[in-house]
Amino acid sequence: MSNIPKAIDRTFESIKVGEIYTQERTVRTEDIEAFAKLSGDYNPLHVDATYAAATQFGKPVVHGMLLGALVSELVGMHLPGMRCLLLKESLEFKLPVFANDTVRVEGVIAHKSEAAKLLEIKITISRDTDIVVAGIVHTKVI
Repeated sequence: MSNIPKAIDRTFESIKVGEIYTQERTVRTEDIEAFAKLSGDYNPLHVDATYAAATQFGKPVVHGMLLGALVSELVGMHLPGMRCLLLKESLEFKLPVFANDTVRVEGVIAHKSEAAKLLEIKITISRDTDIVVAGIVHTKVI
């Protein structure tokens, strides 16, 4: 599996409070289908266009935890990267995201605990100017 992307290798000491990492992703219908298969969550709100059309959203909504998985990518691959052990992820889903929406996932180092080598990272997921998800993750740098 040599074509697997490589995570950034950062030491705890090299990470600074206030540091920011941002990535963008367009959520495709194929991503939603793959997430449903992986998670077993086939709730019709996410996978049935006819059902979703009759809801307040008018179309299928991206799984919230698919967006949470983008946070996992951010911390596991970039900030802090390969030395990351994700301990806690607390997300508030403010607005729905739909297939073909492009979201921007941003992590900001909000706090460092030197003794425990823990990071608190503020998470914001935006679509255009709207914040669709906000939260905090705690990671250990191993």
